[in-house]
Amino acid sequence: YRRGNFNGTWDDLLCQAMLEERDADIALSPGVRWGPSLIPGQDITREDIFNVTSMTYGKAYRTEMTGDFLKVVLEDVADNIFNPDPYYQHGGDI
Repeated sequence: YRRGNFNGTWDDLLCQAMLEERDADIALSPGVRWGPSLIPGQDITREDIFNVTSMTYGKAYRTEMTGDFLKVVLEDVADNIFNPDPYYQHGGDI
């Protein structure tokens, strides 16, 4: 299930996998919004993973960032979502 600007269950699952597999301190997701919802307790299949990750920017990267750069990224995304001027609201996910 995905609805909200801050996280979703698929985002949580994918970020947790990246934290474990990439030995990272934090993980960021572009915001998974597509694919069908699953019933609670339903097994997750390979096809389900492909359905929610089939995007043009589907690669995972591990990179070093300074706190200042991470702050710039998060503030830019927040400005896209919460800008008081609707003409500057471009969507996005945190």
